[in-house]
Amino acid sequence: MSIKRKIEWCLKKGKTEKRKHKGLRMVKPSVSDSKKYLHKAEHNLKFLKKVMGLEEFNDWIFSAAFYAMYHACLAILSHFGYESMNQECTFTVMEQLISEEKISMDMDDLNSIRTIGEKAGGDTKSLREEFQYGTKVKAEHELVEITAGKCENFVKKAEGILALLWGEV
Repeated sequence: MSIKRKIEWCLKKGKTEKRKHKGLRMVKPSVSDSKKYLHKAEHNLKFLKKVMGLEEFNDWIFSAAFYAMYHACLAILSHFGYESMNQECTFTVMEQLISEEKISMDMDDLNSIRTIGEKAGGDTKSLREEFQYGTKVKAEHELVEITAGKCENFVKKAEGILALLWGEV
């Protein structure tokens, strides 16, 4: 399905429920909301760093990393006037923004969060699901380090993109 059709589907899904929609809505672009989402991303990254020191609980790294990156995406979407309550809709709008060169991010960055083809199983979303819903309580140190590094890079990249969009650079 094309990006355009996916976004149409997401917008249609966003209209179906009044209170808590499960898709995508066009809203007034908001620097204020964007900053709040970015703060949440930074909050999650800070938690990830604290958990890194608690090896016994390193399974939580994947949830913290996923949500730090996801909230960074929501910060970008909010700047462009989107409200998303669906992960795939969020990632699809990010893909559109990348392809239209509205943000200086590449698909490899986005692919580190979402499940795409052969990358499934090595992305943050899949790792989060494996450790959040599964029974494993300990992750390999190298995997934790790689995930934390990707997360920090992603959030910092989003911060830079937003600073440019807000005219703060």
